[in-house]
Amino acid sequence: MLRRRLAQVLVASGVLAAAFGARAEPDAHSITPLDIRILRPASVVPATDGRHLVFEALISNFSPVPMTLATVRLGTVAQPAALARFEGAALTDLLSRPGRPPGDGQPPVTVIQGNTYAAALFDVHLGDDAEVADLRLALTIAPFKPDLPDTTLNTAVAVPLDRAPPVVVSAPVAGTGWVAFNGLSATSIHRTTVMVVDGQARVPERYAIDFMRLTGDGREFGGDQARNESWPGYGQVVLAVADGVIESVRDGFPDNVPGRPPAQKVTLDTIAGNQVVLRMKGGAYAFYAHLIPGSISVRPGQAVRKGEVLGRLGNSGQSDAPHLHFQVGDGGHIAASDGLPFVFDAFTLAGVIPDTAAADAGAAWHADQPPETRRRQLPAENAVMGF
Repeated sequence: MLRRRLAQVLVASGVLAAAFGARAEPDAHSITPLDIRILRPASVVPATDGRHLVFEALISNFSPVPMTLATVRLGTVAQPAALARFEGAALTDLLSRPGRPPGDGQPPVTVIQGNTYAAALFDVHLGDDAEVADLRLALTIAPFKPDLPDTTLNTAVAVPLDRAPPVVVSAPVAGTGWVAFNGLSATSIHRTTVMVVDGQARVPERYAIDFMRLTGDGREFGGDQARNESWPGYGQVVLAVADGVIESVRDGFPDNVPGRPPAQKVTLDTIAGNQVVLRMKGGAYAFYAHLIPGSISVRPGQAVRKGEVLGRLGNSGQSDAPHLHFQVGDGGHIAASDGLPFVFDAFTLAGVIPDTAAADAGAAWHADQPPETRRRQLPAENAVMGF
């Protein structure tokens, strides 16, 4: 009774309308059948080729009717396309369809069939003066019926921003001539792998790097390509990138023969081969994969200091040539964690390998610039660097 009387008094006095922010018209809401989910808050990552804005969106079609994406815009509430606009070939490159059958006869990736979805992998290069705040992701779909209103053809969602700085780590390997294969980009095999583990879709390898060392004359291998010892990174020490505690160790998996399928069946337990997981201060985890069997010198629960030797670079697990797979994540399993952005405290940048296919075939890379000292950056894909 008291609440009713109070409401009557408020309405009579006009206070209730003001309290609820009365408007002449309600806000317009879109009614597209597309659901947009941001997998993880967007991160701004300083890299050797500039700042990157990185995040993923899953776009699901909840209707039985195919929906064709016409444009995707990334910006702010005030400037909807201030950061990026994708259409045509750029839109096709942005989208992927995890689990999509290969081969001809498939509809364009921009066509989201009824009750299916697409993944949009954003890696937007930001200008030095670009401000990142109040992010909005907007979609426009092509008309699928006559006389449809704009609220059916357009929709937008807020993109949360992770304001935490990237995890700062030191060198995982030593020396010069290391290549950051499959590093930061929108198209690397690491970035395009969406894994569903424990009922949750994640991108564990979002910022992962495959470190491979070059020979003195700039080649991936010297001598018999099928021998692990012909690859100069093989047997090199792998180092703790920070003070921390060893979370877990896996050992006993054989090295593979370069260029051949893995010697052991690939599962969640064997994919990383012989591995070390380091729990760092602050709660992030550093992962080291594909080590030589029997080379791991640490045990679970052991405290280690930055720069301490953990093992030696090998070719075990899902690997076709000797390299160190390194990544940072928010959980203790290499596949059941989300990839976190990280930067190296200091390194030298010697250039970039422009043609990885030629390098894989044995072509030599030659530096085209003097080494540059870089601090608190993540090497972009195929950067040649030293520690």
